[in-house]
Amino acid sequence: MNQPATIAWRPALEGRSGPLYRAIATALSDDIAAGRLAPGTRLPTHRDLAWELKVTVGTITRAYQEAERLGLIGGEVGRGTFVRDPRRLLEPVSEQGGLLALGGLIDLSVNASALWNDGAALTSATMAVAQQPDLLDLMSYQTPMGHPRLRASIASWLAESAGLECSHDQILLATGGQGAMHAALAAVTHPGDALLVEQLTYPGIRSLALHLGLRLIPVAMDGDGLLPDAVEQAARNHGAHVLYCMPTLQNPTTITMPLERRRALVDVARRIGLMLVEDDVYGFLKSPPLPTLASLGPDVTLHVSSVSKSLFPGLRTGYVVAPRPLLDRLATVLRATVLTPAHLGMVVTAELIDSGEASRIAARRRQQVANRQHLARAILDGDRLAYSDPDVTHLWLPLPDHIRREDLVRVALERGVKITPADAFAAGRGEIANAVRICLLGVEQESTLEKGLDILSTLIEHPVASSAALV
Repeated sequence: MNQPATIAWRPALEGRSGPLYRAIATALSDDIAAGRLAPGTRLPTHRDLAWELKVTVGTITRAYQEAERLGLIGGEVGRGTFVRDPRRLLEPVSEQGGLLALGGLIDLSVNASALWNDGAALTSATMAVAQQPDLLDLMSYQTPMGHPRLRASIASWLAESAGLECSHDQILLATGGQGAMHAALAAVTHPGDALLVEQLTYPGIRSLALHLGLRLIPVAMDGDGLLPDAVEQAARNHGAHVLYCMPTLQNPTTITMPLERRRALVDVARRIGLMLVEDDVYGFLKSPPLPTLASLGPDVTLHVSSVSKSLFPGLRTGYVVAPRPLLDRLATVLRATVLTPAHLGMVVTAELIDSGEASRIAARRRQQVANRQHLARAILDGDRLAYSDPDVTHLWLPLPDHIRREDLVRVALERGVKITPADAFAAGRGEIANAVRICLLGVEQESTLEKGLDILSTLIEHPVASSAALV
């Protein structure tokens, strides 16, 4: 049987930045996209190309491995390395072959925290808790608001991480951030009420609204977040008296509402009798923190947050800072649902705060975010990330017009990378941004994140490598 001829291919490397192996793989991708390398073309051997480029054989091996991982080429034992037909990339990746077999699913869809560097701190805090003389007292039934000592620790944490000064007796403890949001909304709404939310909003609020029988009303946003005039108009049109929003590092858009917009929103709330439910779970990532809505309008704001992003989600420590007239109503909700908070995780949280370790963990988390963001922006299109805030754990990536978000999500999953389309955050019907959210801290190894981002970059920049479905 005749062997196909090997083409004398030489990659154009002039003007390419980054590691040499990746420049070679990118040049290969460009030549495939331009039609200079047809499907089935046999490429030079590792040794021949290394000789031609005056580089090591290892560099060529790594370049070919990178191109094969991206689905551009394939090797056949005894025959050589060949350009793949890009149409085959739409074939689902099986458990026996492809990226899933090599390293498993790279899940960039979950906004998890990077915990792997903080195990020793957690162990130390847990051991210290075991020696506390009042541990048994803390493990007995408490008031629905939680033990005063634990609430005092949370008040200290709020002052440091959010710049929010409040008394411990304005704080109620809850089971995680979702529990805090449930308590806040249940205290100020009734089934059938309209709940105002941002156009693109945290998906957990949709689940809560369904559970509580609330009607979600999306409110228009711009590059600075919610439009106060649109909030007022929506509240009047729908008879709404509660707004849920995330003013700092909004999920998914990463928008942080500037101070003047926050003041305007508080003014609207006071003028029309609107209660603001402020979700500040990412607020600790801004250092120094911006003034919260609760700082600007303590009389019209329920401030909800947790330590799930700043410390450990398994601690299940959430909290609500409430205007004093609402405290009894919130306590009634908590008494009816959880009776009393689950204190063990909250005691560990208090130990981390009181020892100063929480501050150090939060600082490490901010550095991890900076490192991962730097990596992502070196791989993905920096221009498209210009409006995505680099201080948060995820990216909000607008896509070029010729790539549909649903197609990118599907093909990326087939290549072993999971991301989230804008549809998952839409609060209502209407036009949805052609964008995706990419989470950066949910995978432990930086090399795994780099691999996933490389795949996404190739699928976006070189549609021929991902099929005509993206065009």
